Amino acid sequence: MDRAAIHYFRQKGWSITEIAAFTGYHRITIRRALQEPITQEMESHPRTSMVAVFAADIASWLDRQWTVVRMIEEARLHPDHPYTGSNAAFYDYVRPIARARKGVPGQVPVRFDGLPGELLQIDWGEVRQFPLTRPGLSGQTRYFFAARLKYSRWMWVRFTTDMREETVLRCLIAVFVAIGGVPWVVTTDNMKTVTIGRDTENQPIWHPAFAACAAEFHFLPNACALAAGNQKGAVESLVKFVKQNFLVGRTFRDDAHLAEDCDTWLYRVNVVRPSDATECPPIARLGEEQAAFGPLPAVAADYGFYETLKVSRESLVAVATNRYSVPTHLVGQILTARIHQTRIALYAGDTLVASHPRHTGRNARVVIPEHYEAVFAHKPRARVMAYRDWLVQLAPVSADYISHLCRKRYAEMEPQMLALYQLAQQVGVAEFLAAIELAHDHQTYGSEYVQAILAQPRVRPPTVPWNARDVPAALQVPQAEVERALSQYEQYVSNRALTLDGGQ
Repeated sequence: MDRAAIHYFRQKGWSITEIAAFTGYHRITIRRALQEPITQEMESHPRTSMVAVFAADIASWLDRQWTVVRMIEEARLHPDHPYTGSNAAFYDYVRPIARARKGVPGQVPVRFDGLPGELLQIDWGEVRQFPLTRPGLSGQTRYFFAARLKYSRWMWVRFTTDMREETVLRCLIAVFVAIGGVPWVVTTDNMKTVTIGRDTENQPIWHPAFAACAAEFHFLPNACALAAGNQKGAVESLVKFVKQNFLVGRTFRDDAHLAEDCDTWLYRVNVVRPSDATECPPIARLGEEQAAFGPLPAVAADYGFYETLKVSRESLVAVATNRYSVPTHLVGQILTARIHQTRIALYAGDTLVASHPRHTGRNARVVIPEHYEAVFAHKPRARVMAYRDWLVQLAPVSADYISHLCRKRYAEMEPQMLALYQLAQQVGVAEFLAAIELAHDHQTYGSEYVQAILAQPRVRPPTVPWNARDVPAALQVPQAEVERALSQYEQYVSNRALTLDGGQ
């Protein structure tokens, strides 16, 4: 409501109270407006911006791609005129300048087409409240690793439950295997699993595991400039494409169903559907790329990524929450781990000092008792407990058998554990577990019973969910031989019992 309207209402005979009620202004405001000329303009009170004094600095900071937060920190520490205003005022001043700079020639994005075999771009996508319908999975977060070849536009996607360093490398190697070779360059953004910062010349400092992978697979790692995600535009578009094309309107029972549908979708977009950029399916140009790829190294089949680990005072190293033993003379030293999918190899320099099957759970201790022989010489009880832990960890049936044995013959635990461990080392874990299972079925607890079973010509294999027809004929044991072995064992147990009774 302007002054002209207020004066008009007054000329029509309205009272100040009526005008105030109609316009919503206070009566004092209406009275003041009536005393002022209709054409009077509002007085301006020009103020010098507290941020304007940093105009030259802001231009320099934008050139160096500083964030506004970093600019404010620097402005507040200025020795001559420190900034004392609000963060919001600083943001309001910088925002239009930054937007204007995006339109200058030096900031205009320039698109280019890669050469065959030259460039693979990778990125991560994240989807919260993922549309999984199986109870217990709904509402969870899923991530997906996206890769795209710049020349052919061939794409690859895998959904995961995390974005850890190992997951990145496993996915990247899976891409190499899928395309049948290694591109010259792999471009990514500045994810922490790939780069750990920038040096004084603003060049990326590669994560050691990623750098080692690049050296072994012979590709050149390349990171986008800071705040320049457009440099991986093809794969950035792929992340959006996955979210807007594959995921929209779909639900999945579980992760297996998700992987199956993703493979079907990738076949359609790589083989059936023409690319908008090339007007032909990506598979049509993939052959040109494959001819220019580097060869897959032999380690691609079972790659072990590098990690540097320090040996704890308990002679253990930690890998993904689990701890693995090494010989005790290495306590306090730095070792190199090669972490494979099913095993872990530990090196002191170039010397292999320990190798373990990889534990799939969490917070487990995986120990080879022989690593502690130097300690056992001074702590005999430690040997017994180490052997017992090793036996317990072999299998659930072994853990149950050892538990019953310790309860029934606790006073004899030391010789029993030593004897059982020696038996397992002599005959092998598989045959030892078969004997343990048979002894457990007959409720005979002791190393002498296990030894007697192992002395029989044949040992019943552990129970497995197979039908007899699924077992090759050459491996099937005649029923008569099984019954003969059992009868010999039962006779041994009876004689053993009579001997023990007679001894009492």
